[in-house]
Amino acid sequence: MRKVKSPLHKGTGQGRGRKEWGQPKKRRYHHKSTSGCGTCKIRRVKCDETRPYCQRCIKARLGCEGYHDKPSQERSPLSPTNRTTNQQIPPVYLSAAAVCRSPGQSMFKNEQEARYFKIFCNQTANQLTGLFSSDLWRRLVPQICEDYPPIRHAIIAIGALDPKTWRSPARSFEETARRQFAYHEYSMAIAEMRNTMSRESVELRVRLIACLVVFCFESYHYNRDSANPQVRAMSSMIEEEEEKSPNGLDVEEEILETVTELKIQSLAAYGYGKAPSEQLLLSSLNWRQSMRPDIPLEFTNMRHARSVLYLFATRQLHWAGASMYGWPWYLDPRAKGKGSVIDQIDPPQNDATPNDEWCKERNRRFLEYTAWSNAFQPLLLKIRGSKDVGEVRRANLLRISYLYAYLTMMAAMLNPHEAYYGQTARLAELLSLLKTLLEDPGNDEGFSIEAKTITPLAVVAFRFRHRALRKEAIRLLRKYPRREGLNDGCYIAGLAEWVAELEEESLSDEEEYIPYELAATVVAQKWDPLKRTADLAAVMRDRKSHDKAMIRYEATIFW
Repeated sequence: MRKVKSPLHKGTGQGRGRKEWGQPKKRRYHHKSTSGCGTCKIRRVKCDETRPYCQRCIKARLGCEGYHDKPSQERSPLSPTNRTTNQQIPPVYLSAAAVCRSPGQSMFKNEQEARYFKIFCNQTANQLTGLFSSDLWRRLVPQICEDYPPIRHAIIAIGALDPKTWRSPARSFEETARRQFAYHEYSMAIAEMRNTMSRESVELRVRLIACLVVFCFESYHYNRDSANPQVRAMSSMIEEEEEKSPNGLDVEEEILETVTELKIQSLAAYGYGKAPSEQLLLSSLNWRQSMRPDIPLEFTNMRHARSVLYLFATRQLHWAGASMYGWPWYLDPRAKGKGSVIDQIDPPQNDATPNDEWCKERNRRFLEYTAWSNAFQPLLLKIRGSKDVGEVRRANLLRISYLYAYLTMMAAMLNPHEAYYGQTARLAELLSLLKTLLEDPGNDEGFSIEAKTITPLAVVAFRFRHRALRKEAIRLLRKYPRREGLNDGCYIAGLAEWVAELEEESLSDEEEYIPYELAATVVAQKWDPLKRTADLAAVMRDRKSHDKAMIRYEATIFW
């Protein structure tokens, strides 16, 4: 008897599919893409090959890795999910073996590299240039990229980081994809730089530019512990080459100016890091005494005025670190037992600097800054009378730089009557200029490696405790969030608010300044740039106790 198949048996027309019995079952194969994006290749699905990002991945809310020559790409070790906040990038030392042109080959591996390199040249370079004209980012850096692949990868990574999105983590898929590509390119740049460290070194200008681009990428993410070693490395390179080349360095002036500006930031933020040795003290003394620029009776251009002011600021920071006098000296425990501190004129003698030598050096500092101000004043008035808005902004920025450098020096050198309570007019002028500069930022997106406004606002908020002006400085930091080199304005604002809360507790409204003996001193800062948190510690005299003992306060702020 012939057997009859069940209607629900696999292979019948009434089961799964309407196939005739005996017809072979069709098998489903995953599509193996050979020219699609990296994500579709990993998922083994068909890619629609839309550039720069696959629309299929976007609709599925997946991370498109873009189009690469290799079939797959590993996650970059520098991506936000893998990179730790304490991971430091070593100072960059490069080799001549890698500096070569590849004739007949394209400079870019794919369309994305070419696109973001073009974005850097057309957009990002203008942001990094700042107010003062310079060919560093527009011409010198792109030229180096033609011959040096590691720097080219780093520049492509910076171009992929949209300057408008530095304030917060990526919020859209497009922002996430750009940052993933940036981290991938940056990891390749660092890997190639590390591979050439042990080879024959290249010319100085290339090594300095390599450190600059690494500093730029790290400061964008506020990784200060990775950015600052690049500044120290550049300073060491220049000092070593100056010893070898007494006739001068074969390096463009724009590069040296940028390194000097970053060196000032580094010394102001980190200092020497430890007590200076006897050799360092001697070399610092010889260095500042041998560099005495001739100040003209009147500056004819702002570039000359700025270079002289940078020299004064660098020497001042060297001297402050070598003489071991912190701010404020009249709160030093060694000043006790010598009568009223507020009546003392000079600081107590320490083991690093004789008192008479310190006072002579102080007088030279004041004379130099006064001579600079007198030479710059005619040029400042002339520019302010013109109709060139850009020149007026640059002149005001230079006046801002002078004011906060002078005020920073004064706070550490004079007694409280002059240094602490007697600078209201200068502080008010400084704050007024900063407000004018911030209210008309132009095309500035708030990210720069050049110190413009954050450091001067921090001087108003921390160096001098004028309550109303400090409140206004904090308001400006909050209203105009910025990140400049080693400083973040939102973090500075949070720190200043916490210190103000400590100092103004139970203080009457009639007090214009915080009493100098009740000023809090921040002794520890530990920040997490990914979580945007910071652990702080400060010491302050107990206003309620009779002996005014020091009390330690700790807090965690979010910025």
